[in-house]
Amino acid sequence: MNPKLLLSLLLTGIVTTVAAEVTDEEIIQAQIASTMASVDYAKRNCPNLLIDEELLKEQVELSNMSVEALRETEDYAEQRHVLLTMDKEGQGDMICLVLPMAHGGYGSDIIVSR
Repeated sequence: MNPKLLLSLLLTGIVTTVAAEVTDEEIIQAQIASTMASVDYAKRNCPNLLIDEELLKEQVELSNMSVEALRETEDYAEQRHVLLTMDKEGQGDMICLVLPMAHGGYGSDIIVSR
């Protein structure tokens, strides 16, 4: 799969949320929930990636939602669905390659290469 297309798919949830009229807090929540789905995937499947746990914790606090509540959002579910679908299609290596670049904004620098 084309890396630019993959990156586009990974960001679909964020772009959709940002395009609607939403509050800053909702943008933060959407970006962090989506990033958390990627973090969860990376922890299970990408030994070449590191998670900045402190930065993730700070961003979760900024979202004014708990980790559990963020995992219950549509943004988390959409990102998780994309990742799992691509993984089932044999794109796991590609996912691990692009995850450090896949999240901007409040999700930046949470997932990094070793």
